[in-house]
Amino acid sequence: MAGAGKKIIIIDDVELNRTILGEAFSKKYEVIEASDGEEGLEKIMANKDDLAAIFLDIIMPEMDGFSVLAELERNQIMRAVPLFIITTETTDYVVEHAYDYGVIDVIQKPFNLLIIERRVANIIELFENRTRLEKMFAQKNNSIDSSKAQEEIKKYRNAIEQISGIIEKVK
Repeated sequence: MAGAGKKIIIIDDVELNRTILGEAFSKKYEVIEASDGEEGLEKIMANKDDLAAIFLDIIMPEMDGFSVLAELERNQIMRAVPLFIITTETTDYVVEHAYDYGVIDVIQKPFNLLIIERRVANIIELFENRTRLEKMFAQKNNSIDSSKAQEEIKKYRNAIEQISGIIEKVK
């Protein structure tokens, strides 16, 4: 199952919003809820290696969503975890400011769960595939001994030269 063992964090000061989103994703993911930015940030940091996605409300008392985004940007969390803003505030300023932080998508309240579930599933899959490819590439690069790589390159160049010579003779 995609997302097996993964967690989704929902940070919103309105319990109903957390419940609606939590129910939508609880079959595939462990859902963690936070009622404000500070609590959400603590839960993100404690679970950062197991996160499939983060949902973050912008307008909250105490620590608002933009303060959370600033901290997540400082810790480079959004490079590895897709973050979705959930908000009723969709002015150009709010949306552009969120995207400037690296937010993947802005989801408007009230929620259309069918659309949200599909968008989120697609984005999580893309993030997982990118992470998997980056790990494979890193392992491949680490396993190649540079002297062996140079030998392989010489073999390929020799083969290309031989093939080029054969082509010239055929002409």
